[in-house]
Amino acid sequence: MKVTSPIGELPFTVRTVSVRDGHIVVDGELGAWRSRLEVGREDIPMLARALRGPLIAAGTAAAAWVLLRRL
Repeated sequence: MKVTSPIGELPFTVRTVSVRDGHIVVDGELGAWRSRLEVGREDIPMLARALRGPLIAAGTAAAAWVLLRRL
C-alpha cells in the first residue's frame, strides 16, 4: 500500500486492524513513522460521498444481473 503526499510517495505497512471504542483502528507504519487511522460512525457520510460513484455502478450492475437472470 502507498500514500501519495506533497513530500512524495511513502509505503504504508498495515500492522494490526482492530475495533476500539466503536472505531475501526488500523495501526501501521507510513515510511519511518508509526501511524494510526481511525474510522468511526461519524465518518460514514464522508465515506459514502467518496464511494458514491462506485456504489451506484455496483448497484446498477447488480440490478442488471438480476433482471437478466429472470429472462
